[in-house]
Amino acid sequence: MAFYERIREYREQLEITQIEASRRLGIDHSVLSKYERGDLSIPIELLHKFMVEYGIPEKEFLEMLIGTRSKRNNPGLEARESRERYLESFQEEYVSQLIPLKEFRELVIDVITVSPDEKERRRLLQHKRKNH
Repeated sequence: MAFYERIREYREQLEITQIEASRRLGIDHSVLSKYERGDLSIPIELLHKFMVEYGIPEKEFLEMLIGTRSKRNNPGLEARESRERYLESFQEEYVSQLIPLKEFRELVIDVITVSPDEKERRRLLQHKRKNH
């Protein structure tokens, strides 16, 4: 599997969108899309940023670069651990800055406590507004 395919696979394993990933990498999402399709070569100076932002362990990143894959004992567990590392770094970088803001805390409470019926009602209302 080519590096560009593995980097896309890794992003998908983290369950993050191209838009979120591109913002973390400091590039346009259309450029990331081209990298992930192999339409554009990833500049060497951006490689390290992929490793850091995606939280890819060095050994695994080197394997991705040279095109080898070591046997994994438990790929599902490793995927969850990668996702946890990513979310932890995301929280440290972004969420910790928002927690002191009362508006953020209120928003979190609203999101968590809104019933499924209310969520559907709000979604329909937004859809109705967009169509008018």
